Amino acid sequence: MKNIRKFSVFISSTYEDLKKERQALVGVALENNFIPVGMEQFHAAPTSQWNVITKMIDECDFYLLVIGGRYGSMDEETDISYTEKEYNYAKTKGLPVLVLIKQPSAIAESEKDTGDDKYDKMKRLDEFRERVKNDKNTVDFFSDLNSLKYVASPTFRNAINYVDDNAGWVRYRDIVDVINEEAEGRNKVNAEHVEYQQKMLEDVKEMFSQFGSRITELENNQLTWEDIPTATNEDIDKLFSVENETLIIGKTEGDKSVVGQYDVGNIPVESAFLLVYAADGDGQIIKIRTLSAHTQIFTSGKQFMADNSKRESARWIEALDRLIEWGWVKAVGYKGEIFELTGTGYSKADWLKEGMGIDTSKDPLDELKEFE
Repeated sequence: MKNIRKFSVFISSTYEDLKKERQALVGVALENNFIPVGMEQFHAAPTSQWNVITKMIDECDFYLLVIGGRYGSMDEETDISYTEKEYNYAKTKGLPVLVLIKQPSAIAESEKDTGDDKYDKMKRLDEFRERVKNDKNTVDFFSDLNSLKYVASPTFRNAINYVDDNAGWVRYRDIVDVINEEAEGRNKVNAEHVEYQQKMLEDVKEMFSQFGSRITELENNQLTWEDIPTATNEDIDKLFSVENETLIIGKTEGDKSVVGQYDVGNIPVESAFLLVYAADGDGQIIKIRTLSAHTQIFTSGKQFMADNSKRESARWIEALDRLIEWGWVKAVGYKGEIFELTGTGYSKADWLKEGMGIDTSKDPLDELKEFE
């Protein structure tokens, strides 16, 4: 299903020196499924301008900062520019921040601050620029309008790939279709569960029918009860078990041997790589689902899928499922998107890394080639 969400982005910058750049960014944003928001939309309101700005930032999915040659007008209360004040607010709100910086060598004198305090503002601008560059933001650089458009478009596209599932805006008619699809899926699962329970009931009926036939046969043969073999508790435990208030007949899944738990050679290489790279990183495995692409698997910021095909997605989902089944990773939260290594998982990761000779200093796709 294609991505039906649109994302709002607050465009923050000084105004007079970046009018053309802001206009160009509005066009690029619209082309990439973004709804641009900025000071151009401000209007008279019975409240302070800052209250209007913070309300608009709160309602946006992204914050885009554009730095040119001016530090901008100052806020007397905080003694910083309004642009820097907006940036600070967006960071405190945890909003994803995108940054586009004009190369200082491409800035004309007419695009710089003027007035008696221009040298102070130039110093503040340099400090603000360096702070933003080192503040864990997505930063790109441009020198003119053409290069701005060239770097802005992929900046928007890449941002969508990592956006939170709760972000974005969807038309009512589109979300109704999604809800209906999910309802159909739940109905299908429920129907399969009912069918499974019915089959179990039929199995129980068949079992008691066989018991009845056997008793009748014994009576006809005039055998005594002493001649009938006695079922032990162990025999009964093997035949019946209860799991989640459900009667299980026969061998349970828990009795099945798990291939690969005690032998390096039997563990699928994909599962081993996920575990080892996660252990050497932040200990997490991320499972990202989007409306526009197949599910993708990441760990420690590294992509494991060679391409975005359905086949490759299924390959790595299955690798993660094995780790979950073995109890080496566990889900964190309720969405089933973030998984963390268990204590056993870390021990197994060390064992696998040494036993298989996995070099985590290499890109996982390159290292995988050594095992194919």
